[in-house]
Amino acid sequence: MNSIIGIDIGGTNFRIGFADDSGNVRDFRKQPVKSILKSDDVLRDVADFIESYAGGREFDAVAAGFPATLNRERTKILQAPNLSYMENLPVVEYLEGRLNVPVFAEHDVTFALYYDMRKYDVPADGITCGIYFGTGIGNAIMIDGVPLLGRNGVAGELGHIPVYGSDEPCGCGLVGCMENVAGGKYLARIRRELWPESDIAEIFTEHGNDSAVREFVAMIAACTVTEINILDPDYVIIGGGVVNMKGFPRETLHREIIAGTRKPYPAGNLRVIYADDEPEKCVAGAGYYACDRIMASS
Repeated sequence: MNSIIGIDIGGTNFRIGFADDSGNVRDFRKQPVKSILKSDDVLRDVADFIESYAGGREFDAVAAGFPATLNRERTKILQAPNLSYMENLPVVEYLEGRLNVPVFAEHDVTFALYYDMRKYDVPADGITCGIYFGTGIGNAIMIDGVPLLGRNGVAGELGHIPVYGSDEPCGCGLVGCMENVAGGKYLARIRRELWPESDIAEIFTEHGNDSAVREFVAMIAACTVTEINILDPDYVIIGGGVVNMKGFPRETLHREIIAGTRKPYPAGNLRVIYADDEPEKCVAGAGYYACDRIMASS
């Protein structure tokens, strides 16, 4: 059984743990990203923390997920819209040189989908879409068990499709991206502008009937429907912190997804799974991913 150090680097938190090919996670830790990435050399900070965390314990590989686009070879981070200091970084070359084990870098949402497909017994055959609504919108697409990469490695950027009429600047450099109107950062903006006295965790329970919140949920549905109508997937997994918030109107979202999906198909036999938001998810998924890669290369 391989021992993998799985890492999930988000815009707010850095998660790490020892993972294996059975989905087990040991010594899981979650720390603020700013407490780890605190110098002008991000890769050195990451390597220093991994070495400190391992504390002399042996491991077979490192699998690190980033909220970023990577090149097709999965060796370099290209752009991180919500982490501007993490761009154009040769992450695999540097970490392998420091740690002397194989290093696998991926989009963090791919690890989430690896985990959820196993948890919810989704078969590898066919097309599975994972759409995760958090700070932004994460999207991973599996075709017969293999992540869709695209020519340049940046397929599945559902959060950066254009929304007509929106002039909101995005961290990716474009204007009017979907995640600016259907991601958690927009929900936070609604709270600041309309209900500054409310806790963000209570937005759906306190203001769920307000038009601004209903429109936000409608945009989540529109985003999801866009991918469904293009790909006609076998399964759609919807997750992330936003759709798991207290009082989130999941039934309303589902009705709007069905209403917007093309008839008679794919609406006629659409299979949607709403995934739990689990802190260890991407670390466990990193273990699955790395063990699959190691097995494939042996």
